[in-house]
This record gives sequence, C-alpha cells and structure tokens, in this order.
Amino acid sequence: MISVIIKAGSDKGRSRKENQDHFGYYIPKGSKADTKGILMTVADGMGGQMGGKTASDIAVKVLLSEYYKDPGGIQDSLESSFIRANQEVLDKSTDDLRGMGTTLTTVVLKSNEMYFAHVGDSRGYLIRDNEIQQFTEDHSYVQSLVNAGVITKDEARTHPERNKITRAIGINDNLRVDLSASPRILEDGDYVLLCSDGLHGVVPEDEILNTFMTFKEPDLICRKLIEMANDRGGPDNITVLIASIDCKPGILDRFLELF
Repeated sequence: MISVIIKAGSDKGRSRKENQDHFGYYIPKGSKADTKGILMTVADGMGGQMGGKTASDIAVKVLLSEYYKDPGGIQDSLESSFIRANQEVLDKSTDDLRGMGTTLTTVVLKSNEMYFAHVGDSRGYLIRDNEIQQFTEDHSYVQSLVNAGVITKDEARTHPERNKITRAIGINDNLRVDLSASPRILEDGDYVLLCSDGLHGVVPEDEILNTFMTFKEPDLICRKLIEMANDRGGPDNITVLIASIDCKPGILDRFLELF
C-alpha cells in the first residue's frame, strides 16, 4: 500500500511584477484512484502583460479536468489532455493575449507507479537514496546544444540563451508531448519534485538534493527551496511541487501477509 504527502509553494521572485506560474494536483477517491491515480502538474507561463499567467492557468485547469474525464489509459489520457490544453490556449490567444504560451510538466502516481508527460523547460526530478535524477528533458535551445556536445551541462546554466524554449503549450497546432516510455516503480522514501526554471535555473541539483536530505518534510523543503532561489536574486517566478512516497505496509497489509 502506498501513501503520498503532497506539498507546494510558489513565489513571484525578486525581479518579476507578477507570478505567471501555476500548479495543481488532485487526489481522487474510489475507482478513479485505482484507474487514474494522483495527478500533479506545474506550468510556467510566458507572454507579455497577462499572457503568461493566463496560459498557465488555462493549461492547468484543462489538464486537471480533461485527464479525469478521458476514458483512455494513463498515457493516452495525458497526451490527449495536453493536446486539449494546447488548443484551449491557442483559441484564447487573441488581441493582448496573442503569442502567450506555457510549459506543462505533469506526473501521475498510481499505486507504486509513476508516469509523466512534459512540454517545455519546467522539470521533474526523482530523489532516491541520496541521489537526484531528472526524468524530463528540457525543450530548450541550450539543451539541444548540450545534446549535440557543443556545450556542457554546466555551461548551459549560464548560457545567454538559456531561457529560449523550443516547445510549449500554445505555440502551434502540432504539439509533441514527451511521455514516459514505461512507468517508473516508486520505492519507500522517494520524493518526486516538479519545479519551474525559477528554481532549477539558479539552485544547482546538488543543493536541491541536500535540501531534501536535510529537511525531510515536504512543506519545509518547499519553503527552503523558494528561499534559496530568492537568495540568489529570484530572477524568475519560483514554483515547487513535492510528493513524498511512503510504501511501508500498514497494519492490514501485514495481517494479510500472514495468510
């Protein structure tokens, strides 16, 4: 039996006038929990004036609604929900909102399995056994340079075009969504972290990992990570969404194991 604790935090940072990030999660009851699992998502909007804030808000709301209504399996439902969110943002991209878009990074936790869907440069990390692993790949110009061997991962952190993303919700009709090839099996003590680039762009992975190992509790970790990003200038909106995984058997599970 698996137990999940979810905590989140979001801050506009030190340099932005408003917060254009959005996040959401939903823990269903009954049959939906068994078939669709728990959904968590982070969106980082982009676009002038209210554009980015509107795009990320639309994307999160559409995803949370459409995913649980879709009759398909987890990965098919994630993909179709992303496509629906993309169309909704495109449909609203008129006048002052023209050109708006957003990243969208999502995980589904079902039993002890984790699935993901992803567009943009927000990130998903799995923290396990004192190690941190990014399970999403940034859709960004600098990531393409890293993949081609032109620059290193460390050089990408300070590259002048590090904020240029190559794929996002609301940019065009032909959305390609990264989906997990197969579910990842979760273990007791795991953490799942979703975050916008307001965190990972200024706080290195080793410091993120150390924060998890030091503070343990998801709410404390959220507050500390946001504080760390702001201490480094807070150049962008900062959003952190954390799930803590407990796979220890409960009393009923232990009783059933005897028979």
